[in-house]
Amino acid sequence: MKAERMDLSLIKNAKTIRPIQKGFSTDEKVVVDETYLIKLFPEENLPNRIEEFETARRVSVLSKKVPKVINYGRCKEAGKGYLVLTYLPGVDGEEALKRLPAADQHRIGMVAGRELKKLHALEPPADVLPWEVVKKKKSDRYLKKLEALDVEFTIKDTLRNYIHRNVGLLKGRPNRFQHDDFHPSNILIHDRSFSGIIDFQRMDWGDPLHDLHKLGFFSKQVSVPFTRGVVDGYLQEEDNHERFWELYALYSAMHLVSAIVWCKEHTPSQVRMFLDRTYEVLDDHDHFTRTIPKWYEM
Repeated sequence: MKAERMDLSLIKNAKTIRPIQKGFSTDEKVVVDETYLIKLFPEENLPNRIEEFETARRVSVLSKKVPKVINYGRCKEAGKGYLVLTYLPGVDGEEALKRLPAADQHRIGMVAGRELKKLHALEPPADVLPWEVVKKKKSDRYLKKLEALDVEFTIKDTLRNYIHRNVGLLKGRPNRFQHDDFHPSNILIHDRSFSGIIDFQRMDWGDPLHDLHKLGFFSKQVSVPFTRGVVDGYLQEEDNHERFWELYALYSAMHLVSAIVWCKEHTPSQVRMFLDRTYEVLDDHDHFTRTIPKWYEM
């Protein structure tokens, strides 16, 4: 599809326009008439965002709980590129879950897990490298960076040894669509029900189970019932739960390494919080002597 100039009639004829400022994305986001979401970003990023647009269009066929992409193009007057999506109503899970009973939190988590699994049916382009190659290379790079950081030796030792012992689990894992940033802030809740998964800017390809690797780091702290529900919903039709937890634990360990390195390099002011979360995940897995985390068996 060819990027075109922005059709400003969507905004000129709007009855209401409101900005959305929450989240880590650098996009400027506005909601138009509670129907459309417009994302604005630097014009030079448009080629990469077109790929996001095309993948999101394919994903939206698999689930009614993700935004439908409508259009993209350039707004030359502002020097911006843009995406237009349908707007899904709701409050993000980080804010909404804490106001709901535990049973509702778990139910919402189950629906979210089932909807996420639907997205994982999407297969990648033919030129995507095998997951085991991509993930091991990335993991090795982060482990090397971790060794150079001023981080407690026992953390480095525990994570390095566990990853090295279990990296063989990557062999033969499938390549599928990954949301790659699945946690409560990127799910929506409306009228005490799950209403959508949002923010596909980090979408990627790889082992679909990898999409759950942040549950113990970003999700469990918001709501244990929701987090357990996500797993229960995702595994509802799965037989090999043991292999799931083996991979989950491996990806959790790998995530701790990358999270510490990323935080030290990009947001050093949050290092204390990231290290606290690291200790929490280590405790949940008894320093990775157990694969099923404590929060799931509570």
